[in-house]
Amino acid sequence: MKNQWRLVSALVIVLVIVVFAILNVEPVEVNFGFAKVQWPLILVIVITLILGVAIAVLMATFNSVKTTNAHKEAIAAAQAKIDKLTADNKSLTLRLNNKGKQTRVKADDQPKPTTK
Repeated sequence: MKNQWRLVSALVIVLVIVVFAILNVEPVEVNFGFAKVQWPLILVIVITLILGVAIAVLMATFNSVKTTNAHKEAIAAAQAKIDKLTADNKSLTLRLNNKGKQTRVKADDQPKPTTK
């Protein structure tokens, strides 16, 4: 539902821009600093719109890549911690099991009381 509203909003904005551009077809002078050209206003508006969309897409892509890299680094750090904790757990479990075996062996080594 949320995406549908975004699509409808985008279409309304595009429609407003298209109507505005169609109503303004007079030629306008565009100064690039080194050259002056006369283009129809609709062309200036459409080119500006396309450039704006391209810049927005590039910025969104850059932010997405940056976020993805940050997530990958966080996952790698978390996996390293998990691996370390797993190794520590195995080591401690082994020590605990060996201690239990040593205690049992010591108890078995003691002489048993004889009954007469």
